[in-house]
Amino acid sequence: MKNFYHYTNLEGFEGIINNKSIRMTESDFLNDPDDCQLFVELVNSYLETHQKLISDSISKINSNKEKVYNIYNKCNLIDYIKFIHKNINLYVFSMTEIDDYMSFWNNYGYGGMELEFSIGSLINSIKRTFTSEKEFLTYSHVIYANKELDVNKIKVPNFSKFKLINKISKNLFKEHQSFIDNNSDCNNSQLYSTSSLDTFIDTYLNSFLHSLKYLLNNKKIDEDMDSDEIFKEVFKNDWECNDKLFWKRDLTLYMIVLSVLIKCDTYKYENEHRIVYFEYNINSDNSAKSEEYAIKHIFSGEFIYPYITFENLEMLRNSLKSITISPISSNLPFNKDVYKSMLKKYLSKNGFDSSVDVKFSKHNIRW
Repeated sequence: MKNFYHYTNLEGFEGIINNKSIRMTESDFLNDPDDCQLFVELVNSYLETHQKLISDSISKINSNKEKVYNIYNKCNLIDYIKFIHKNINLYVFSMTEIDDYMSFWNNYGYGGMELEFSIGSLINSIKRTFTSEKEFLTYSHVIYANKELDVNKIKVPNFSKFKLINKISKNLFKEHQSFIDNNSDCNNSQLYSTSSLDTFIDTYLNSFLHSLKYLLNNKKIDEDMDSDEIFKEVFKNDWECNDKLFWKRDLTLYMIVLSVLIKCDTYKYENEHRIVYFEYNINSDNSAKSEEYAIKHIFSGEFIYPYITFENLEMLRNSLKSITISPISSNLPFNKDVYKSMLKKYLSKNGFDSSVDVKFSKHNIRW
């Protein structure tokens, strides 16, 4: 697996080394204000231009058709996606393939450090902290959306190329696809090989509608229920899908992750990769990870943001490969080699061995 780079200011670097930990920021508090909002806009735009798709899908339902229609009118797919986003926190650790890049020094690591990580070692270490099979982790290249929000122009990774990890699996989608392929009465494995976002939205809509029908038939929901109560039943039902219906659960998991991976192509130059953590749980009181809070400093000001911590010295020992010192260090009032030697001592004092390379940026920054 490739190594990736994380740029951080000096305070962030000190926190990582002193606490032997990495922080993942809650997705609503990333630097781009539109981050993690585009997915809802994309789905909404697509459904608005394909209204007939909704009526046609409902017309094919063989029971409780009218009730499904009535419930969908007050509990539509967009509101369900918003419900999930409101109740499931996604946490992000941002990285890039681009080493020692001037734009990143200016925007993210000014006066700080660039940390090089082995992504495979980092992922495996985080996975070993999981206590529940409802905890999930993925790492993926960010999907850059066109400014026109044209769903037909957006290609997303298909299930077979997308690794979703939990406590018991290193590649959940691949395992479920294999199960479906090996059972002759199942014919849904084709979903796992598509890379068209419009296909996923179509399938997600139909899955949602059939969940409403199923829950109506089994008297789990009715037309008089509050929207959030209906959404809770749909959410629970998707998790309980197994065997030949694994694809329904996988589709929901995938759509959750897509919401934090799709970003405006204005930032395509960053070639960003994200490690994403979430828990399939809408009850925050029973979460496996506790949220913490800190102050984030940006050029336009400061704000308090929520994050979670993965803390383990072995995790960093195994995954941290090198540290590059910000180019602004060339302007500091002491000898560069002395500074480098001090940083090696600092790492050693915190349990890191000499295999972590310490080097200087090849760039210069003027005062």
